[in-house]
Amino acid sequence: MLKLGIVQFAVIEGEVERNCAHFEHEVKKYSGKDLDLLCFPELCISGYKFEKGKLLDERAYVSGLAARYEQPILAGVQSVHEGKCYDAVCLWDETGKLVGEYKKIHLWATENDYFDRGDALIAVDFRGWKIGMLICADLGFAEISTPLALDKGADVILYPSAWGYGWEELFSGCGRTRAAENQVYTVALNRACGDEKYCGNSTVSGPDGTVLLRLQTTEEAYGEVILEKGKLEEARTGIPWRRMKRPEIYRQIADNTKH
Repeated sequence: MLKLGIVQFAVIEGEVERNCAHFEHEVKKYSGKDLDLLCFPELCISGYKFEKGKLLDERAYVSGLAARYEQPILAGVQSVHEGKCYDAVCLWDETGKLVGEYKKIHLWATENDYFDRGDALIAVDFRGWKIGMLICADLGFAEISTPLALDKGADVILYPSAWGYGWEELFSGCGRTRAAENQVYTVALNRACGDEKYCGNSTVSGPDGTVLLRLQTTEEAYGEVILEKGKLEEARTGIPWRRMKRPEIYRQIADNTKH
């Protein structure tokens, strides 16, 4: 089993010092609950005042918290590599070691002006599970969730997000769809309203599309969910979509449409 803590976190855009203090408060608050992983949404340190992200090494900051509170953490941060800046999600273990990092592929609006685009999928081994990571707008694209599940072997895909106000049904529904079509768990983890409005409604869906947890509010909230490995095989046996897939035919259809 995998026990997740879901933090629907409110960010004040650009208020790095305030957001860091609030982040640590939440880690301290929930780190004693025997969680396998404590999860936070997209860009939860700088928010969408991107330049403010240069004030702090966000990866190092969260790594330090994971080690201090001996709590594995997954969170959306700005990540700098060789002068390039990415909208990323990282997973750290209880020692603060970086287990894996994914760089966002489908950048949204002004993100395109600031961030470099990722170009690789990742699923990491963590406590007997394969953890896949995508971000926000990636939730709308089966083109990357399916290879992450089928080729990379992800058992669960986490989507730290910052979906806008009023789109809660699409956000939650996409999480259910990505779970059902790939027969994996999904965690669509959204921001709460801060000084900007977000739609909240963080949703955890099972491999049969069942909603296991939904935080039905746009405000800050917290929930816990336990994922069970056996439910993956139950879903895949009950509806054998994975065995029914015909990638060779899909490729043929795609090639034919080019002519």
